[in-house]
Parts: sequence; structure tokens; C-alpha cells
Amino acid sequence: MDKKRAIILPYKESFSDKNSGAASIFVKESLANENIQEFVIYGSKSSVNIKYKKNYFFNPIQKKYFRNYNYIKYFIKKFSNFNFETIEIHNRPEYIKEIKKNFPLSKIIFYFHNNPNTLRGSKTNEEKKYIYNNCNIVFLSKWIQKKFENKKFINKKNIVIYPGVKQSSYKKKQKIIFFCGKLNHSKGYNIFIEATKKIKKIKEFSNWKIISAGTESRRVLPVEDHIKELGQISNKQVYNIYKKALISIAPSNWEEPLGRLPIESAAHGSISITSDKGGLPETNHQGYILKDNSSKELFELLVKLLTNSKKLHSLSRKIYNNFNFTNEQFLKSVSNLRCKNEKIKKVFLISNLNLKNKKRLFYSFFNKLNLGLKKYPFKLTSISDRDFIRDNRGFSDISGRKSFNKAIINKVKLFNPDLIVLGHTDRINIETFEKIRSFNNEIKIIKIFIDSISNEFFKFKRVFYDYKFLNNIFISSNPKKLKEQDLSNKIKFIPYPVDKEIDNLKSFNFINKQIDVFFALSHGQNRGILKKGKKDEREEFLNKLKILLPDYIKCSFIGMNDQQPVWGNKFYNKIKNSKILINLSRGEYKKYYSSDRISSLIGNGCFVLNEKKNMYSDFFNKKNELINFTTARDLKNKILYYLDKPKLRKIISSNCHQKYHSKINTSIIINYILDVIFKKELRKKYLWT
Repeated sequence: MDKKRAIILPYKESFSDKNSGAASIFVKESLANENIQEFVIYGSKSSVNIKYKKNYFFNPIQKKYFRNYNYIKYFIKKFSNFNFETIEIHNRPEYIKEIKKNFPLSKIIFYFHNNPNTLRGSKTNEEKKYIYNNCNIVFLSKWIQKKFENKKFINKKNIVIYPGVKQSSYKKKQKIIFFCGKLNHSKGYNIFIEATKKIKKIKEFSNWKIISAGTESRRVLPVEDHIKELGQISNKQVYNIYKKALISIAPSNWEEPLGRLPIESAAHGSISITSDKGGLPETNHQGYILKDNSSKELFELLVKLLTNSKKLHSLSRKIYNNFNFTNEQFLKSVSNLRCKNEKIKKVFLISNLNLKNKKRLFYSFFNKLNLGLKKYPFKLTSISDRDFIRDNRGFSDISGRKSFNKAIINKVKLFNPDLIVLGHTDRINIETFEKIRSFNNEIKIIKIFIDSISNEFFKFKRVFYDYKFLNNIFISSNPKKLKEQDLSNKIKFIPYPVDKEIDNLKSFNFINKQIDVFFALSHGQNRGILKKGKKDEREEFLNKLKILLPDYIKCSFIGMNDQQPVWGNKFYNKIKNSKILINLSRGEYKKYYSSDRISSLIGNGCFVLNEKKNMYSDFFNKKNELINFTTARDLKNKILYYLDKPKLRKIISSNCHQKYHSKINTSIIINYILDVIFKKELRKKYLWT
């Protein structure tokens, strides 16, 4: 999609000319220098400024209960296919978790317009920590920032951006005293009424106009004849009054989070008088601040000012000339924040994408990785090495290797990637790496190796023959094995990820399953069928297990004993129709190594009995998460125990499924890889770090 950025307004926030709230005004002003076509603006009402009509989307479903929940759910449903670079959320921290969950690759910018301690989703330290770890935070005043931050949450990414106002030419001032805001006690309208009523009684000041703008649905304060009440007016109309008014008053009784009135009035040369509450003093640089915030104090100050007309006009001009909350500075700050500024713009993936067998092997690791990279705002190109080599063999290039390396060199020349991601490919010549480095030595090159690591790999010198050209290596087992290979500084562990578009079964919801125990052997993904004479040490273990189990237990062990392996949707049909699934890996013990079987099974909501030796209990160690076994006899006992407990199986598989999808998904794996490559330290604690 061509929309790069989304802005989510608070529920019920109007985006119309007349009824815009503070957040909407902030957003509209922030879009002044932006390419509006890049933005989606989301609110709850259909009324909108004509300028933004094509870009504004609203929730047509106005449900009485769970309004905020339904509001965000509709956004997610509406824009699920959009790959937003940034998503801005204004003043509703309760929206963040759902947005982060459904748009994990988007940079989230959160704007605090109010006291965090009064907002759902940011009241506790735990909630604040979550926001801190997952968002770039903008506070609209230092007062708001202080309410959020403590020693744990102070960071460069938490910044204060005051709203800016575009100045027009200075207009000659009129004898107008102006109040703008809700007409209630909290905003100090009662103080304004009492003080100005006394002013109008003084004959000397009788020619001064007293004007207010705003409404109050639950009004308790009387309508006074001496005040011209304009009601709800547009922001443009408000600014026109500031241009005329000599004095603007905001005697708030509550902790005003942001002093917007002093900013807007100063931009037009109107002298502000405010209380000392909240963020008001921060922006009232050259106006007057009420210490007691009483009608008596305000009245006495007005008398003092109104009796010296010359000084009053002089101060008005001075405030206008020294205005420092410029629109230019505001727009620059917001624009810099909206820029993702990722060091990677272009990614070149070279791996086996199984194009020939894509339908059969859609759940493979590198297909998931390819899908995940497409969700990022990267330009992505790829070569499926095995498919390319197979399709480009000829008399002059029997192996296809010559054509393959030439294609890589040409692709790098034309595409100029920032990052090259290598899968298991071992057909890239050393000379090709040297040419790539000669083109651009700044290109990051990483390799991802997801098979079990053993000494036999190094005998063939095929796996990491290219390590001198690699910036980092990521493997699916304990890196300790490779320390002997002079790779300790480059190597990192990554688990097999899940992807919600691929691992989309929720097997725990299926009933009437026909298979009691299931396990699938492959003997090599690309072979598709059993090879005669090909054996696997796991066959002995599984045959032993079958002998130990009672005859009434329905076992399906495919890929062995003349039972052909199944792939793709046939495999999915098998696992969703099985009550218990076994995760058993080939080869010698490797800490954390498990094939992509574990992500396919758990990711699709299966109940899994896992071989304890892989140490996945380090990641799934809470009660009712992952169940481990040690020996064939131990596995037999656990099969018999859990077969009779379908409700417990559902609880455990659901818990494990939720954790895997939230903690080890494709997006998180990519974020981790980017952190390792570019960050001095990880931006967050990952489950495996």
C-alpha cells in the first residue's frame, strides 16, 4: 500500500473545523509540510475538514460497550494489509498493545497530551515500562514528562515537543479580554466571570469587550450579560480573536497538562494571564502568572494593566516579536520523528525459497523470513539459489554455478543493497564476495544457518567457508560449538519463528481427532519420498515407543516403516487431526536445536511433547506451557496421562501457542537481527537473550 503512516486519534475526537479537540488540532498543524497522501488519519466521527476527506477514515460502528476496544479492532481489520512505516497514537495508551501486536514492524510514536497517571494503560510502572520499550514517546510539556519518567524511563527517545503556531502579520490590538476553553470550574471560568464582572462596573473600563469561546454540556455557571459567549467556534475563528485581543486569560483550577493558550495568544501578540497549574507556566514566558489563582488576584492585575494602555500595547508587540514556539521548529521536530531513519533500505535475500515446491513447503524457515521482510518498509529482492541453479544449467555451465554468481554480481550492481541475507547457500564464489565488497564495503552481509551444527560440516568446509566476508552469523543451536572456528564474535542464536499468515491453525479448537500420537520424519525436505536404505536413529526410538504403548493407542509415524512422508496441506491436516504430537530431533544433543517442526507444531496450536534435551524449557518454563520427556518410557507415561485429559491439553497447547506467537514470531526475529547488526545494545530483552 502507498500509505506509509497512520495517525490514530482518541475515540470521540473530532477532526472537523469547528469541533476539533486538542489532539486533532495538533495533528492538523503537524501535517502542514507533509505529503498528506502518505497518511491515514483514523477517528470515530465522519465529520472532517474537506482537505483531509480522502485520507480520513472513521469507525462507523458506535457501540455503547467496549467502545475503545471496538474502535481499535475496527482499525486493525480495516488496515490489516497496510505496511505502515509509522503509526502515531494520540493520548490513549490503552491502544498501544493491540496496535503493536498487529503491526509489529511499524514504528509506534505515542503522544502524551495529558497526565500519564490518569490515562488507562499508563498508570502503573509496568504499563509505563511497556510503552517505553515499544514506542517513541512525545510529551507535549515537561510537566507531562515528569509525571511519566523516573530513573528507569529517561532516554533520548522520550522528547518534549511543544505545539507550534504559524504567525501572521501583527494586527493593531483592540480592547478585548478573551477566554477560550470549557465554561466550567476546572478551566477557571468562574474566576474569569467574577473578575471581569467587576472590571465592567468600573466606568473607565466600560468600553472593554469581554469575550468567551467554548461550551459546557453540564454547565452549572450562569450566563452573564457582560460576557459575549460565542459558543463552539473553529480554530481559525479563535486565532482571529487572538489577533484582536490584547489580553487572553486561562485561570485553570486543574493541572493543565499543556499551556496551549499562552502559545496561541503569544503568536498573535495577545498577552496571556494564566494560573500556575501544570504546564501553563512553561509556555507563558512573557505574560502574567497568578499565584493564588483567585478572582480578586485576577481583578487587581487587570486593573493594573488596563490603566496603562501604552505599556499594554508595548508588551503586546514585544511578546509577538519574541515568540519562540514557531511553527517551523514544531514541524521540523515532528517530521524528524516521523522519519524511520533505518539504516537498511534495501535487502537482498539469497536462499532456497523452494519455488518448485512452494505449495508443499510454504512453512519453511526462509519462506517465513521472506514473508516477514516483505512486511518491512524495505525494498526487497531475492534469488532462490537452488531453483536458479537448476534452471540455468547448460553445456557451457553444467553446474549452473557460473550463471548463479554472475546473477548475484549483476543484482548487487543494479540494486545496491544495504543488507544481503544468505541462507544455506554454499555456491557463492569467494571472488563474488570480493567483488561485492569492492562495489560497496559498507554492505552488511549475514548468514542464517538453521540446521544442526556438528563437526562433520566443517570437514567439508561448506557451511561457513565465507565467514571472513560475513558481518554476522545466526544459527538455530548453541553457538558454543563454533567458538573453535574463530566465529565467537560474529555468531548469535535465533530460534525458529512462527508467522501468523503461515502458522494459522489453532489445532486446540478442533474436536473429534482420529490420531492419538503423531510424528513425521522427512529424510530431507526436497526428496519428497522415502529413499531405500535411508535410516534415521529416531526410527529405533519410535519403534520402541510403539511397542511400549498399548495396542489401542492409534499412532501415526510417517516417513518410516514404508509410511511415506506428507507435505504442505496434507501435513497440516495430519497435525490438526492429532491429539498428541512428538518433537524429536535428529543427531547428537545440541542446546536449543530443534528443527522447524517445533515452530510448525506449537505455532499451529498442537499439543506437543518435547524432547527435554533441546532445552526449550528455558523459554517455556511456566506452569502449563511446554511438556518435556526424557526417555521412551517417560514419553509413553506422559502420552497415557495426557490422552485422558483433553481440557488440560487444550490449556497447555493454547498457552504455548500464545507465547510462541507473541515472543518468537518472524517480525521479532527480524528486529533482533537488525538490533545485532546496527545497535550497540538490544532495544529490548528477547525471550532467548
